[in-house]
Amino acid sequence: MIKFENLSFSYPQTTEVVLNSVNFCIKPGTLTLVTGASGSGKSTLLRCINGLVPHFSGGTISGKISVFGSNPIEEGPEILATKVGFVFQEPEAQFVFDIVEDEIAFALENLGIPREEMHNRVNQVIERTHLADIRRKKINNISGGEKQKVAIASALVSMPQVLVLDEPTSQLDPSSAEEILDQVVSLKNQLGLTVILSEHRLERLLPYADSMIYLAPDKEVLAGTPQEILPIMQQVPPVVKIAYKFQISPLPLTVEDFPSKEIGRKYHLEQATPIKAPEQPQALIKIKNMNTKIGEKRILNNLSLELHQNEILTLLGENGSGKTTLLRSILGLLDSVGERLLFGENMHKRSLMEIIQHIAYLPQNPNDLLFADTVLDELKVTLGNHNLNRDDAELTQFLEQFNLGDKKNRYPRDLSVGERQRTALASITVHDPQIILLDEPTRGLDYHAKQALKEVFVRWRNVGKAILLVTHDVEFAALLADRVAILDDGSILFDGDPRIAFSQFQTFMTKTAQIFPQTNWITPGDVKFRPKRDV
Repeated sequence: MIKFENLSFSYPQTTEVVLNSVNFCIKPGTLTLVTGASGSGKSTLLRCINGLVPHFSGGTISGKISVFGSNPIEEGPEILATKVGFVFQEPEAQFVFDIVEDEIAFALENLGIPREEMHNRVNQVIERTHLADIRRKKINNISGGEKQKVAIASALVSMPQVLVLDEPTSQLDPSSAEEILDQVVSLKNQLGLTVILSEHRLERLLPYADSMIYLAPDKEVLAGTPQEILPIMQQVPPVVKIAYKFQISPLPLTVEDFPSKEIGRKYHLEQATPIKAPEQPQALIKIKNMNTKIGEKRILNNLSLELHQNEILTLLGENGSGKTTLLRSILGLLDSVGERLLFGENMHKRSLMEIIQHIAYLPQNPNDLLFADTVLDELKVTLGNHNLNRDDAELTQFLEQFNLGDKKNRYPRDLSVGERQRTALASITVHDPQIILLDEPTRGLDYHAKQALKEVFVRWRNVGKAILLVTHDVEFAALLADRVAILDDGSILFDGDPRIAFSQFQTFMTKTAQIFPQTNWITPGDVKFRPKRDV
């Protein structure tokens, strides 16, 4: 088994204890879900399992860890690599080769696996993870979600005893996430694999979890079954939120477990009113008949789309459908054919420096934007690029809305992924742009942080900004979208009412819509009911 005994850890040059007297056991052949707030220490805990903490990170550690008879604290990641496959929160950070199948084979080369066996194993894992179509592609030319799949395949190919996954579905669309998790569970059952993963979107993982480890706000680490842990958590997934409203016990963990028929017999369920389409002034951005190729492959196909003032437009689509390509094409970062208008004027005639005066862009990987020594300095770099100046007090206040006020003097790359994501978002918007393009802004964020981010976006919209939000997080999107566009194979499949998008398109149905498909509800906040008198 895997066992932590009185484990405590703090990073170098700080007195802050990240993990404090942690004790738990993980049984072989089980799937354990690690959860907690953004920055609570989940990634640190996972990296203790293969010895990256403390051998790579440095720091002060005490207590004991046992991983199937190995001691990661003493033996380190070189020895533990034969037992523990590890997938990082940012898959880009672990790639060595340019080509997908070469990257997957790399772990086997390090282990000295004979070439014929290596070939068979690579083919097998590519088939299991449905990567055949991109096996010869350059990793730089595949989507963020596809990169995540490649990283998982690279960890699985060595057939480890333990598979550790840090936010494995954060860049995957709902169908791909379910597909990957089904495959991981199948491998767990077939091979007796022990799986440990962290995830903020608990609604995706609860159906698969045998146990949970919860890193509470007071630094206490609690372990137990999902039924034991969920009632003591501050933030819970939609299915559990709805169960609380109906006072259902024991708590259902999945849509399938929810007693919808019984609820229907007991209560009148009030239909949700349609979302009123906002009045649409002149489009701030207008795209017409856009075609974009990457290499010889056409990614966008005669695509037309508008983004209006006082609007949050959510763009959905499966991995590889062209969402990131669209954002980059709007900015002119990729060669494209078609009409691009900004405030009614041709964008082709404007330089990139002129365009970014009005349009902010947050890429999937926040590290692409973080170069300064402190969070505060990141904001000052942006302001300097726009010939603006603000004092430290004003910038600190600006950071508070992203829950980063206490991080203002921290080195950005030492922050958690969620904190880096928020730092990058603050840095691209500090000069007050009117249009904001966001590519997966909730990556690495817990429920509380996403709620705070929702409030920021809604406030921006209400003061006249236009936001184009690309996300796979349908639960988050349903909370704030004024309009939804669905991208399929480079073309717009749907453009309209969020209640239709999140309740009638199966791939993008929220958990609320799945539980109550006849109500027009798409979020737990929509749930309104009254008892039937004759029951």
